[in-house]
Amino acid sequence: MKMQDRTKKQPLWVEYGEIYLDWLLGGRSGAHPSDPIRAKIAVEKLVERLKGSIVVHDPALNADFEADKAELAKIHGEAHIHGAIDDYVDSLWSGSRESMAKAGLAMFRGTVRAVRALLGGKARVAFNPQGAKHHAMRDNSSGFCLFNDMAWAALEFEAAGLKPLYLDWDIHAGDGVYELLRNTGIPTLSIHNGSLFPGNPNMQDRGRLSERHTVHQLDEHAYNWNVLDDDGDEGFKWAIDEAAKVIEGYAPNVILLAAGADGHEGQNGLGIRNQYTYAGFEYAADMVAELAEKHNAIVLIGGSGGYQPLDHTPEIWARVVERIYSRLSD
Repeated sequence: MKMQDRTKKQPLWVEYGEIYLDWLLGGRSGAHPSDPIRAKIAVEKLVERLKGSIVVHDPALNADFEADKAELAKIHGEAHIHGAIDDYVDSLWSGSRESMAKAGLAMFRGTVRAVRALLGGKARVAFNPQGAKHHAMRDNSSGFCLFNDMAWAALEFEAAGLKPLYLDWDIHAGDGVYELLRNTGIPTLSIHNGSLFPGNPNMQDRGRLSERHTVHQLDEHAYNWNVLDDDGDEGFKWAIDEAAKVIEGYAPNVILLAAGADGHEGQNGLGIRNQYTYAGFEYAADMVAELAEKHNAIVLIGGSGGYQPLDHTPEIWARVVERIYSRLSD
């Protein structure tokens, strides 16, 4: 596929709708660390800061459930899709909950539509705050993640003739994306706390928790940097700088970013002890923007994790997205 002309400034493409607020794994008003109010606040911040340079699309509009199922079938098994979409049942929640199932599907659909916009030349940077559900496996949900939108997106970009690369700095290893892409040749890069969930031995070495370490699977184009349990920006920057070298070697023209904010310092409701600051996330965002600019890449950003939903998570997401978009829209 021929890359689009970048001479005309394009808006930031955002997928967000009120249906996202139905994704409730606990109470509202920040009672659960993954409260989707974080998505609403992040989008409001971006709308205010970018003014007329942002377009927000509601993924709930003009939904086609059969088309959704066809896309899901590219990466998920029939039983998993049927259970969640038709029966409204999944291990992430109790009983049959139609609102949860439809919200989870809308979050996946948001990424589908963001990819369509990027491939159609309508934007260079797209953001789905409730995207990058990176733990979801082929046959089951996992770790607050129902459907693996980023694995789907990577395969879609590759099918269009592009060179996608997946980068994940959520504090939890992106195991679902790794498992779904490990035999495709699409590079997956994950920066995470080696001691936390999910504990995938192909990504984390539990015997080396006292040191920063790498667990690379070079034959699978999979790269993993494990930071310490209480690492701050120094550890984050170590991994980002190393990841930049790998990205440079692949020269992708699509970067898929799981921009998890859950490594941020402070209370988070999940016992995460990492100490990343706003400056660390901004440093990481600048690296992505610089390499995307150099390789004329389009960028898809998913919020992934972030467990300070009323303040720090949406602020970090907004800063990361704004910095990447502003650099690539000049």
